[in-house]
Amino acid sequence: VIYMEPDGLHRLRLDGVEGNLSMGDMVIIDLKSLNHMPSQQSVCSRRAQDLGDQTNLPVFALNEDDSLLMIAGAKMRVDTHKHRLGSPALDRAIDN
Repeated sequence: VIYMEPDGLHRLRLDGVEGNLSMGDMVIIDLKSLNHMPSQQSVCSRRAQDLGDQTNLPVFALNEDDSLLMIAGAKMRVDTHKHRLGSPALDRAIDN
């Protein structure tokens, strides 16, 4: 799991994260520090969505104000009905 938040200049540095996602790492992006700057929070959220679009991976909001985002890595599965996260091998182990 890679935890990211904006830097001191309120920018989200996502360079090179595509490789981590393709290897199956999950990325959690915490934008709560930008709650007082909605336009900058929106810019960072768009950057996260662009990363999801580039890697063909969905971006999930983990809270109601969309300040905590998750991009599950390649070959990870997110069950949006039961709210379970895991790999296909883990899912088979849970079902048995």
